[in-house]
Amino acid sequence: MRDRQSEQACARAKSAGLGRKSLLKPRDTFRRARSKNDRGDEIELNLHFKSPYDWQTIIRFYQSHPIPGVERVVEDSFERIFRINSTIGFLRVQALAGEPQLKLRIVTGNRRILCEVESRVRKMFDLDSDPVLIARCFARVPVLKKLSDRFPGLRLPRGWDPFETAICSILGQLVSAEHRSNLVAQLVRGYGDEIVHPVSGAPTRLFPRPEVLAKAELSEVKTTVARREAIRQFSRRVLRGAISLSDTQDLVAFRKALLETKGLGPWSAEYISLRALGDTDAFPKTDLILKRALELHPDLDLAAVKPWRSYAAIYLWKEFAQSLSKRKKEI
Repeated sequence: MRDRQSEQACARAKSAGLGRKSLLKPRDTFRRARSKNDRGDEIELNLHFKSPYDWQTIIRFYQSHPIPGVERVVEDSFERIFRINSTIGFLRVQALAGEPQLKLRIVTGNRRILCEVESRVRKMFDLDSDPVLIARCFARVPVLKKLSDRFPGLRLPRGWDPFETAICSILGQLVSAEHRSNLVAQLVRGYGDEIVHPVSGAPTRLFPRPEVLAKAELSEVKTTVARREAIRQFSRRVLRGAISLSDTQDLVAFRKALLETKGLGPWSAEYISLRALGDTDAFPKTDLILKRALELHPDLDLAAVKPWRSYAAIYLWKEFAQSLSKRKKEI
């Protein structure tokens, strides 16, 4: 039986226009405030999660892997514009100090999309993960137990939209995070639909649609010919239905479909599965950092932590980042 708090949350969800199929979690709460502009309502939701939760690591990831012009990190908050069907909106996500929840602010003229926005943000920040369960699984492997004790509450940083995330991952093949961001910025400027920002009113652009990228020459993007062709091929296969972006599909079949796309190899298949669909067992073992980690920890038994190998990758990447930061401070 639902408790009184759950019933009140559901009632408030319906009154705000989320409807009967709201994905609002039982302990999630929200309030509606009058918008400060004429572009739609401003609504705030408090999204709960299971502690511990390493907010700083995930927000720093989004800061170093942005979609310039579409999303950014400002003063420890994540912001982005979005389009759901024909509705344009804006959102901001920030941590609430001392509370096991994030605050989500949404500006939109269509309250019917609130359910979809809430669901996407929960996935993007991996709010439904159980860190205690994963730590218990990692306790079987000494290396991972040490890392989970050292860095409690790491999460999988997914993207807002699987197509966006996959394209950005393709542009990020074998380049630095900074160069990847420059390439993504060129893609958005050259091929994204121009809109009016829902809050500032300034002209800006959305991430390009697959039907645009499937036909574009992509000359505005200063990357390799092979990578441009991979973007076109991926976009075409998504449009034809040869690649599904549903996170409820058979993920082994998804990775196979990616490998059948010209220009996508094992790293791309595993990394896109991890980031775009939240595949908890993907492990891009050909990644340079992970290869070094496996050489450093030859006794690391990844089979023992299935189906949580993606979290093992996150912890190994975190270990490398910390060691790199330490070396820089010593120089």
